[in-house]
Amino acid sequence: INAEYMGHLLSVYFFFEMEKIAVGLELTRRWTDPPIVLAVGLIVGIPSFIVITILLSIYVHVLTFPVPALLLWFFYNFIYMRTPPAPTDKYVVFKDKSLGKKFGKRKIPVCILYEAFIREQVDFTKDVYLTLQERDQFICYRPSFTLLKFLVLQVFPSTSSSFHNKKADEKEIKLHYDRGNDFFAGFLGPSMIYTSPVYHGLHQSLEEAQANKCSLVCSKLQVGMGKTMLDIGCGWGTLARHAAKKFFAKSTGVTLSKEQHQWCEQKTKEEGLESSVTFLHRDYRDIPLNAPYDAISAIEMAEHVGIRNFQAFLTRVSQLLKDDGLFLMQVSGLRKGSDWEDIMWGLFMSKYIFPGADASTPLNWYVKQMEQAGFEIRSVETIGKHYSHGIMQWYRNWESNKASLVGKYGEPLCRLWSFFLAWSVIASGQGTATCFQILAHKNKSSFNRDVFTSQDTHVGMYSKDSKF
Repeated sequence: INAEYMGHLLSVYFFFEMEKIAVGLELTRRWTDPPIVLAVGLIVGIPSFIVITILLSIYVHVLTFPVPALLLWFFYNFIYMRTPPAPTDKYVVFKDKSLGKKFGKRKIPVCILYEAFIREQVDFTKDVYLTLQERDQFICYRPSFTLLKFLVLQVFPSTSSSFHNKKADEKEIKLHYDRGNDFFAGFLGPSMIYTSPVYHGLHQSLEEAQANKCSLVCSKLQVGMGKTMLDIGCGWGTLARHAAKKFFAKSTGVTLSKEQHQWCEQKTKEEGLESSVTFLHRDYRDIPLNAPYDAISAIEMAEHVGIRNFQAFLTRVSQLLKDDGLFLMQVSGLRKGSDWEDIMWGLFMSKYIFPGADASTPLNWYVKQMEQAGFEIRSVETIGKHYSHGIMQWYRNWESNKASLVGKYGEPLCRLWSFFLAWSVIASGQGTATCFQILAHKNKSSFNRDVFTSQDTHVGMYSKDSKF
């Protein structure tokens, strides 16, 4: 590999890292918002530290080389980590005595708390969710050294989650979704849907709410007899089978997960849907273009294609969609004007749960990207609060079933999942995270927009005339 080629690779990588920073800035409304503070702190702080260390060694004495590092260590441990007083030991059982000594009577940074919980260094005096409900009494949101290290490592190609070629995406999917179907069944329940439900009242079960969501998606897409539907990132295939069973569509689901594909094939045979449902095990970039679809859905899949590939993904969708077809993209988004708690939750998700899902943003970014790709937005609905209630039911399922899964998957992973689900109930409930359903079509003059003037097409969560 010659120097010119390497320079080209580095320039491309730098461009996409800058784009990633730019999307991070989409979360801000003021110059003092956390993403800007973190970005400026790292971009200015690290080079300044290196320069000061070198200058001291050259102009003072070589033995002064470790002085800046020692001063930084002292500042971090005895000033920065000297958090406000709090009765933390009322909520946390410290198995690690050194942690108890340091934070038993002071607020504990959330990144230190969840890392200690995963490693079994701490327990909670109550249920994880109930404990986090009182988080303001004993938690603070200062970034820890390990979190700052994680952010710094995103700069390097070998440790960054920004690369989304086919090989990298396949590896990410294998690590997460091929973990084992029994693991996911432990919290998703019989519906096996890993996306936000839609409730018609909180008396409904998770399965009813997920069926509502499937029907809502099909109704918005105007799926019906003889129509073809493509579900990109179909998971365990529930939506694709629902479209065939309830709306008589000819549906195709696509997943990159081997475990999910096997599940889809098995369920299709069990339900006798082989003639109307097809599942493909492949990357979205390899979906055949020979037969465009009447309707395409991407339900909380687009976040995983990555920022750098978002336009390529939408272009592929456009190629797969008929000129008079409809496209529904459901995405997990983040609050604009994020505070420190929002940022800490987002970074926790990026580090531990969905490392490659860096395309979770406020709504305006998605709208801009879709319009850039030649789509016209028909409607947008926010279902974030529905997500909170759905995750709450996932959490209850998980807490009921995790004892049977610990032996196979280990205590650290099971503890991580408890913390992830409990915190996510709160995050989606208070607006830290949310979920958007965006309905669109190709922005062509020939598109028949009168199709939306019929009362039957006024479909939404609160439409009295919806078909579900």
